Amino acid sequence: MTSDRETLFAALFALSANVRWGAGTGFEHRARRLRHWDDLAAQPALCQAEHDEEIKSKPGLPYRRVLTASWVVYHRAGADPAATPASANNAILDAVEAALAPPPYAPDERQTLGGLVHHCFIDGKVFKDPGDLDGQALMIVPIRLLAP
Repeated sequence: MTSDRETLFAALFALSANVRWGAGTGFEHRARRLRHWDDLAAQPALCQAEHDEEIKSKPGLPYRRVLTASWVVYHRAGADPAATPASANNAILDAVEAALAPPPYAPDERQTLGGLVHHCFIDGKVFKDPGDLDGQALMIVPIRLLAP
C-alpha cells in the first residue's frame, strides 16, 4: 500500500472535483498551487496547499507517514448585499465533508483514496471568513493523510 507523495496528493486533489453544493455548483477554479484571491478571476475557487509531514519508524517496520494539506476555498457570495455569505460557507463546507467521506459501503468507514492511504480526513480547526465586510470569503480546511 506504499505510494509516493505525488500520487497521494494528486488523489486528494482529484476528490475536489466532486465537491458540489446548492443546485450542483462546483468550483470554477481548482489548482494545486495556492493563489491569492485577487489573482483569481473565477470564483468559487479551491487551491490545495501541501504542508508538513511527520515520519516515524520502528526497527523492522516500514515508515509511518502523516502528510498534511489544506484546501483553501474562496468565494464572493458576500458581494451581493442581499446574500448571507456564511450560508455559502456552510454549504461548501458540507460538500467538502461529503467529498472526503468514505465511499459507500466502505467496510471500515475510512476514506483511503482508492487504497492509497490508511485514512484521509479533515483534522483540526477550519478557518472561516464569510466576507461580510468586503465580499471576499476565505475558508481553510485542514486535511490529514495517514500513509504507510
